[in-house]
Amino acid sequence: MSFQKPDIITVIQNEGVHLIPKGKSLFALCPFHAERIASFQVRPYQQRYKCYGCGEKGDVIDFIQKYYNMTFKEACQYLGISFKPNPREIKKQNLVKAFRQWCNDYHDDLCVLYRTLQKAKERVKTEADLERLAEFYHRESVWLYQIEILWGNDDRAKLELYQELVYGS
Repeated sequence: MSFQKPDIITVIQNEGVHLIPKGKSLFALCPFHAERIASFQVRPYQQRYKCYGCGEKGDVIDFIQKYYNMTFKEACQYLGISFKPNPREIKKQNLVKAFRQWCNDYHDDLCVLYRTLQKAKERVKTEADLERLAEFYHRESVWLYQIEILWGNDDRAKLELYQELVYGS
């Protein structure tokens, strides 16, 4: 979800609060409590406000919520903020989710293969039994290496493993 908040200075001034510039900030008498000295600071470069008298602070949505005693949703509606899903963001989230699921599934599959091989190795009695497992003996170190990659935190290594297995690159 993405949305654009309106400028905090414009909104506060439109609500009748007189802001006075001082340096990079603007100050006013706090609209949330009675006072004689301006302790309400608005920082346009951060799009945030804070009152050093009563401790109220936040962004433009917080301001409208407090000023009119509204819910978050009501404040967003008042400010004309609509939540529109960004198709590119949704696609990216779905791709990441699918990739993480693949990592988990492949890790689980490798662990099952490895445990199965370990149990089969315990049952080896003859040279013929050993011959039947030869192909899997050669894969064991590869499986352990891949399990280590999937267990770790290196997403780049996981992606490279995925590309190698799925696309052969």
